Amino acid sequence: MTIWEVHTVTAIEPTAPETSRRGRTRERLLDAAYDVFAETGVHSASVEQICERASFSRGAFYSNFSSKEELFFALMERENGARITGLVEQMGRTIPRVVESDEPLSAETLAVVILDFLQGPVTDSRRWCVVESEFELLALRDPRIAPQYRDFRARFDASLVQIVHGALRQVRRDFSLEPTTAVRLLVAGYDDAVKQSMLEDESESAALERLRTTLTAIVLAISVADS
Repeated sequence: MTIWEVHTVTAIEPTAPETSRRGRTRERLLDAAYDVFAETGVHSASVEQICERASFSRGAFYSNFSSKEELFFALMERENGARITGLVEQMGRTIPRVVESDEPLSAETLAVVILDFLQGPVTDSRRWCVVESEFELLALRDPRIAPQYRDFRARFDASLVQIVHGALRQVRRDFSLEPTTAVRLLVAGYDDAVKQSMLEDESESAALERLRTTLTAIVLAISVADS
């Protein structure tokens, strides 16, 4: 038996108050795991560390997750969904301001839009970068994890293609490359900029400027103005 085998458990259907309480417990465990995984890595992290960070017992942990690995996959799904939702909401706030203008979208205007879009907790972007890298490393090392990672990336890419394509259309641009390839270049550029900011211990403002410059160049490279 390996640490990546997921154990099945039979659950009793909970009542409504119990469901709500259990949901809050689950979220606190996920929050704690996010911190611990980012600090120590998935393999080094222990159930005890996660429980201590969440101020719960091992019993509370195992009533919600059958293993540390099941919790990790649940965390990745939660954070992936939250980021997709956040992208959609931010696009809804940012893009209309560009659409209202009759001027062609210049690199300068795009830079302002991207900077506004990126405003947020850079520290969380860094933490997410570390945890997501953990998932990729696990998949590279263990062929049994690879299918789950491929599925995770494929669903994220598909969602991002729709979001970016919709945003480009609203500012009268379109992909100049195959959409999935274009989006992967955008994500790779974003990830590389975040990692470089971490390695150089940049301030939040410097990290945002690096991201703005990088993503502006990539968006202009992967898209063309509508004719």
